[in-house]
Amino acid sequence: MNGRFKRTVAVLLAAAAAGLLAAATYPATEGKPKPAPLRLKERCLRPAEKKGVVRFSAADRTRLLGVIIGRGSSGVVLAHQGDSDLCIWMPHARTLAAAGYRVLVLDLRGHGSSGLARSVLNLHRVDLDVVAATRELRRRGTRTVVLAGGSLGGAAVLAAAATIEPAVQGAISLSSPQDYVRVKATQAVRRMSVPVLFAAAESDAQFADEARALHAASASPDKRLMILRGGAHGVDLLRGPAAAGFRATFAAFIREHSRG
Repeated sequence: MNGRFKRTVAVLLAAAAAGLLAAATYPATEGKPKPAPLRLKERCLRPAEKKGVVRFSAADRTRLLGVIIGRGSSGVVLAHQGDSDLCIWMPHARTLAAAGYRVLVLDLRGHGSSGLARSVLNLHRVDLDVVAATRELRRRGTRTVVLAGGSLGGAAVLAAAATIEPAVQGAISLSSPQDYVRVKATQAVRRMSVPVLFAAAESDAQFADEARALHAASASPDKRLMILRGGAHGVDLLRGPAAAGFRATFAAFIREHSRG
C-alpha cells in the first residue's frame, strides 16, 4: 500500500510539472475577449432616433438595448409586452417626447435587440431590466421617473417599482398578470407605496380580473383601477380612436406624477 501511494504521488508531481511547463510555454491569455456590442435589429426607429440608442446592463449583467428620445428632467420608462419589442411603444414614446419628457423605451431580456440572461434562473427577470433602465435615465439627469408597461412589461414595472430606491414617481400597468414566472407582481404591489394606475379590457381573457386583484392587493395610498370596454391587450389599450379617453388618462397620470 505504501509503495502504491509513493507511485501515485510521483505521477501527480510529474503531471504538475508538465502542467507548469505547458503554462510557461503557452501563457494564458489575459481574460476573455469582450463580446461585440449589441446590434440594433429593429427597423422602426427614424434616423435621428437611432442616435439615441443606448446599451446598458441589468444587475445580473444581462446586456440590454434601448432608445432614448426627447429631453428634459422628467423621464418615462416604457416596457413592452411578450412576443414584442420596443417598436410597439414608439408611437406613444414620440408623443411623450413631444410633450417634454425624456423617454427610454427598452427591449426586455430575450426580446428584440437585448441579450439573454446568463443564468437560467434569471431568464424571465424582466423587472431587473426596468430597474436598470431607470438607473440609466437617472444617470443622464432625470429628476422624476414614471414607469409604464404592457402585459409582461406591466408585471416588470410593478415588481421594479417596489424595489427601486429612491422610489419612482409612479407606475402604470396595462394588462399585467399577477405573476410572470419569477416576477411576482402581487407580492410587489403589497409592499409598493408609489402611485399606480392599473388598466385592462373587460373582454381580454382573465386580465380584467387580474387587474382587479392587483388593485385590491396594492398597498399604495394613491391607486386607480380602469376596466375598459373591448378586448384590447397591453399597449393596444392606447391605440385607435376609441382609446382617446384612456390616452388622455394615461398622459394625465404621467403629467401629474412628474412634477418634481
